[in-house]
Amino acid sequence: MKYLIILLALAGCSTTTDSIKPFPASLTYGGRSPIVNAPVGSSFSYDVRDEFGDRYQELYEVKADHTVRLVTRFKYSRSF
Repeated sequence: MKYLIILLALAGCSTTTDSIKPFPASLTYGGRSPIVNAPVGSSFSYDVRDEFGDRYQELYEVKADHTVRLVTRFKYSRSF
């Protein structure tokens, strides 16, 4: 029973790290990844709009080969 619980818990785990799909205006859209002159492991943000005009802030991390990886995305809330 103990092993069944462990297997069920592991079945829910995902090994993919690129689960966020980039927007067409994202830096990593279409498999491209710009080379940046920044320290490895550092991060930076980038503002982008989706196809509906909603604003997002994406957080990128600099990998060892100085390309970038999309880490997370935050949607700006609308203020009326």
